[in-house]
Amino acid sequence: MEIILNKISKNFGSNKVIDDFSFKFKKKSYAITGNNGAGKSTLLKLIGNLLSPSSGSINYNIKKNINISENLFFAAPYQELISELSVKEFLKFHSRFRKINTDYIKMLNTYNLIDYKNTKIGNLSSGSLQKLKLLIAFDSDSKFILLDEPTTNLDDEGKKIYKKLFRENNKKKGIIIATNDSDDIIKKVTEIIKI
Repeated sequence: MEIILNKISKNFGSNKVIDDFSFKFKKKSYAITGNNGAGKSTLLKLIGNLLSPSSGSINYNIKKNINISENLFFAAPYQELISELSVKEFLKFHSRFRKINTDYIKMLNTYNLIDYKNTKIGNLSSGSLQKLKLLIAFDSDSKFILLDEPTTNLDDEGKKIYKKLFRENNKKKGIIIATNDSDDIIKKVTEIIKI
């Protein structure tokens, strides 16, 4: 699968956030970097089919009869999950719509979230919630994982978990990260896109 952006622009009212951007994303890892307000999150949402471009086109080079949305997985710290469900209930609910490759108990054990399996999503710390989102994203069957500021709210242990998940999935899937981070998170990607 490839994602081809052809001269896309995105306006919010009179504010042009993305201007005439073209790029071809392949099964590699990318970091979209830039200053706050540069349009990193907007670009990631456009790639993920969560926003429509004001002009230009986005083509998903994919086999016929394959659902585009099933092959794109978007995760972000500001993304809302169902707060009334426990972690276990949420994973079971989520698996009805998206294939999860690993048994959820094994997954929670591996990444030190097993103690939270009966905790309601709304009661998780921001760090534990972000770890859960990353686990689900990396364990999905999607061809491309789109991560907006993936290390936000993570402590040192959480960052180690993120790096491990990234290493295990790099080269297996396309990974596109939008980040302000300038540390070794960016150094691990195949290509950096500055906007």
